[in-house]
Amino acid sequence: MKIFKKGIQSHLINAIFFLGLLIFSTNSLFAGETLEILGGPEDVNIRLLAVLNKLDPDFYADEKTQGFVYRYRNKWNNPYDFNIYVGKVGKTSPDSIIRIESPRRGQEKMWKQIMEQELLQKPPHESAVPLSEKYHIVSQGLNLITPMASVGYNSWNSPLFTNRDTFVSMSIYLLCDLILAGGAYLYAQENLPKKNIYDNMLNVKGPGSVWESPNAVGIFAALAVTRAVRVFDAWEDTAAHNKTAQFGWSFKF
Repeated sequence: MKIFKKGIQSHLINAIFFLGLLIFSTNSLFAGETLEILGGPEDVNIRLLAVLNKLDPDFYADEKTQGFVYRYRNKWNNPYDFNIYVGKVGKTSPDSIIRIESPRRGQEKMWKQIMEQELLQKPPHESAVPLSEKYHIVSQGLNLITPMASVGYNSWNSPLFTNRDTFVSMSIYLLCDLILAGGAYLYAQENLPKKNIYDNMLNVKGPGSVWESPNAVGIFAALAVTRAVRVFDAWEDTAAHNKTAQFGWSFKF
């Protein structure tokens, strides 16, 4: 039993370590996508606003432009997640630049392809395909089984995800499940009722397994945490995909 317990503790420590690495890499590395467009920042900004309003009007202008002329960010109720900047290429250049940043590489690439088709009138790549609708009930239903299945459904044939985005998102949910459920299991195991000397003398039945203990409910409660978080993420992923799909754009994945 002690060996089994130490094994769980070791796996929990490893899971916490890898979870930290994943979260750090996700939050700290923004590759970004850039797009050069003929015209001054004011003109390009007007055209950009038309695209942003077309997809979802819930965004705002941020005064902290990081050296650019304009900056736009999504509001909390916007299913997209972006920082979009508009600036000058150079003092003497007639071109402007749009920079897109998002925690997901897929969203950066998606926005770039949308702007190429809308602002540059550039035809989609020959391998690009239109999007089909995704369903909230399917994503939420899979989430009840495991959040990873919900992520897999939403990322399949969706420009919102790259393979890396899918792997990172699935891994975070898996590691969180292992950490929370593993911790709850250890707690329940540590607090199993113990037989005293009189129980042994009278051959009283022992406390049974962890799953029969009063604290077993904590394990299921721990598993419910990641599923509760994924409820909102799944709504955002499905809503953003369907908003994008309704305009008939084609995307290269």
